[in-house]
Amino acid sequence: MVQRPAQTFFKQIILGTLASTILQLSIPLTAISQANVTLGVIRDTEQLSEWNHIEQRLKASRILYQTLDLNTIKSVADLQGIRILFLPNLTVIKTEQAKILQEWAKQGGQVIASGPVGEQSTPLVRQLLRSILGSYWAFPLTVPGLPQAVKNRCRSRDPICPSLTTWGPTQQNPTPVAGGVLIPTTLESYTAGIWEASGSSPAVITTQKATYLGWRWGTPSSTDVDIAWLQAAVSRHGLAVTPTPPPASVPVATATAVTPAKPTPLPPPSTPTIQAVASPRPVTPPVVPQVPPSPPRSITPPPPTVTATRTLPNTPPVPSSLLDPSEQTAPAGLVVQPGNEPIEELTAIAMRQELMDLLGRFENALIASNSGNVPINLQVASTQLMAGTGGSLAGSNFKESDAIITKARQVIKDFPELVAHQNWAEARRQWLEIRQQLWQHYPTEGERLGAEIRAVWLDRGTIVKAAGEAGLAQVFDRLASAGINTVYFETINAGYPIYPSRIAPQQNPLIRGWNPLESAVKLAHERGMELHAWMWTFAVGNDRHNEILGQPSSFLSPVIEAHPDWVNINNYGQLRNPRDRKVYLDPANREARAYLLRLINEIVTTYKVDGLQLDYIRYPFQDPSGSYTYGYGKAGREQFQQLTGVDPVNITPKNSQLWNQWTQFKANQVTSFVAEVSQFLKQQKPNVILSVAVFAHPEQERIMKIQQHWEVWAKQGYVDLIVPMTYAMDTNRLKRITQPLTQEQRLGSALISPAIKLLNLPEIVAIDQLQSLRDLSTGGYSIFAVETLGNNLQNYFRKTQNYSSENKPPIPYRQPFAAAHDRYLALKREWSFLLSHDQLWIRDAELQALSTQAEDLLQSLKQLEENPSSQTLGMTQQKLVTFQKQFQTSMRLQALEHPYQVSSWGNRLASIEMLLRYGERRMKD
Repeated sequence: MVQRPAQTFFKQIILGTLASTILQLSIPLTAISQANVTLGVIRDTEQLSEWNHIEQRLKASRILYQTLDLNTIKSVADLQGIRILFLPNLTVIKTEQAKILQEWAKQGGQVIASGPVGEQSTPLVRQLLRSILGSYWAFPLTVPGLPQAVKNRCRSRDPICPSLTTWGPTQQNPTPVAGGVLIPTTLESYTAGIWEASGSSPAVITTQKATYLGWRWGTPSSTDVDIAWLQAAVSRHGLAVTPTPPPASVPVATATAVTPAKPTPLPPPSTPTIQAVASPRPVTPPVVPQVPPSPPRSITPPPPTVTATRTLPNTPPVPSSLLDPSEQTAPAGLVVQPGNEPIEELTAIAMRQELMDLLGRFENALIASNSGNVPINLQVASTQLMAGTGGSLAGSNFKESDAIITKARQVIKDFPELVAHQNWAEARRQWLEIRQQLWQHYPTEGERLGAEIRAVWLDRGTIVKAAGEAGLAQVFDRLASAGINTVYFETINAGYPIYPSRIAPQQNPLIRGWNPLESAVKLAHERGMELHAWMWTFAVGNDRHNEILGQPSSFLSPVIEAHPDWVNINNYGQLRNPRDRKVYLDPANREARAYLLRLINEIVTTYKVDGLQLDYIRYPFQDPSGSYTYGYGKAGREQFQQLTGVDPVNITPKNSQLWNQWTQFKANQVTSFVAEVSQFLKQQKPNVILSVAVFAHPEQERIMKIQQHWEVWAKQGYVDLIVPMTYAMDTNRLKRITQPLTQEQRLGSALISPAIKLLNLPEIVAIDQLQSLRDLSTGGYSIFAVETLGNNLQNYFRKTQNYSSENKPPIPYRQPFAAAHDRYLALKREWSFLLSHDQLWIRDAELQALSTQAEDLLQSLKQLEENPSSQTLGMTQQKLVTFQKQFQTSMRLQALEHPYQVSSWGNRLASIEMLLRYGERRMKD
């Protein structure tokens, strides 16, 4: 039986005492020098559930070590006598602790780290850790992998490299582990291990002072890999590995396991209550018994009084296979590194296609940047078909770009032959060199025409830092000069409103003496921008925010403290999600939903916001196998039992019919709430745009993991704008994620504005990703977030989309028919530019047919913009379909030489079709 948290008070005392005992086992630092132990292993109290595994692995490694509790490190003096520190899987490190580690490292200390170190820490901490480790955990592997020591990967004339990359273990058990890809951050960072069969992605990275192992050290499946690599790492840092277990005189911290008491019987679902308190205070955490192997499911609600959820030693750990992607970025779709490793056939195809696509985006950006003032004229036909390279843009003042384009085409042409002759080193060299040159010469000037959503998330941190309306005005000035037309303003964060609320328990304590939402609405409207209130919906508590406020570890959320029975509970009875460290509402709870609707009503009626964005409109991430799931709050259990006669805690995926019904029940709770918000806005504030920040996972996978079925919301007309978080480390992966989402069968009558996450993304890659989104059938783009918008990217925006107040293009969700007309004009300008430079391969007869239909469609779009009606819309839609067919015929020769270019034009015509569908729905609303 899976034992759930309904333990007696006596049992809480027993395990609470165990936790205290374990923490007291740390040995004074003076014992380190006495025992000649110079390896310190840092333990976080949050790791108690996995510490036994880590400690057993340390003992098996035959390395003398001393355990140090993270929360006892208050200064550099606390690390005196420690020469090497091991940080196993420390996801949360506070700012002061990171600064101490940095200072200690500067004084000569060396570091070994493993797992997603600092992943759940603040941006400042993550930056400090990168300076210490010389690398960072970028994203998890999609499947387990085996770390392999590298061979012959040193750069020429680099004498340091061999000593930093040839120390790996010579033998190890070939058992794959769940790991992640590491990204080096300095020129002195070297790859010492790679993931086998994962594109040679870095698995181990070293500097002279640090070693980073890219997997969670100490998990049950990684024993041999852990031991082999840690022994090699400590030897590399100059510490000997003891050939036999440590003598008894050497102090080594240990912990004694305690067998949990037998759980109490399953109570009825109406019993869970969580006592509210007037002010945050720490209390005894809920105690969760050990999970036996392959158990049948059952659940017991939390004890009668619960206000904390800290994990105790016998709390069942979250499955290591469950990687919460809520703050992660998708890995690069193609990783190419120098070397003479064989290039397999499929990899060669992907590499060539990537260069062709990059060249296509480069050329599209070049055409867009140079066609803004070109008169529209599709009557001028090319008198000759250019051979070979497809001609150049001579005369367009882009001579240097023309040379790069010519070279890129030659590399693309030569690449298959190099691979066929197994000249892999030269093929890789040319590939990397031309990619870098295309990036270096990427067009970054000239206005990008065509109406689009240009949105950015303005985060809480930036708002707090502004400290008042004057500071916030500077932020909005920057955004206005960058041509941003939509601001998602963080209005509800971690259960706290940014404004003084009559509904919520309290305003965000980080805001003092002013009303940021009121100021933001005024500042945005003064600059011709739209202000959309961005709210965390079902996520109402955040451990990071608690730490900033100095809240005790027991504090869940201001909302849950006031309404404890609204909380969403997992199948271990935990109230705080151990992966993202957030607390969620139960979407099935009617009182919680009514509270959210009251908040929304307060926002849209008190402030003249232009839109509302629902974020965290989902359940927490779960394991579809059923080993880790959510939804077991009081309301959810009762409603499902009324519906089916079965308590959901008693079903498993083996009961496929009931399990699917349970999953669908939860998805319906989220969908029905979105429908309620939509209906409310249409009745009370029909001009308020409703958008949703959603995940881009495949539809069925998303329903199973987070019960977020946004396709239904789009098709039913509940939402205006889908904003998928299509965060990716390269443009290749961004396109692969985004393109399927733009299909009509998914979007229905909604618009889509995919997102780019700037954190850790090189600015030139961000610019390339923006071009990719413009080349797909999207409504625009969304940037996350203001706090990571650097000066170089700011200058790019200013040069390419800084429209005057008299010449601002329409925003697609606000004026869809005008936006469709504007986009079509931009397309015709580009075709006119190419025709004027003999760059459009099209026969005279086909050009004439295309020109005639193009003008006919233009007039229809113009009429629709000026006098919208169902009749005019239907006629315009038909003319668009007719033109699209003629376009495919007329552009067939151009597509032979420039397939990416013609495909992107087709996508842009499809985006006009999307705008007409959305406009049709808005006419009916």
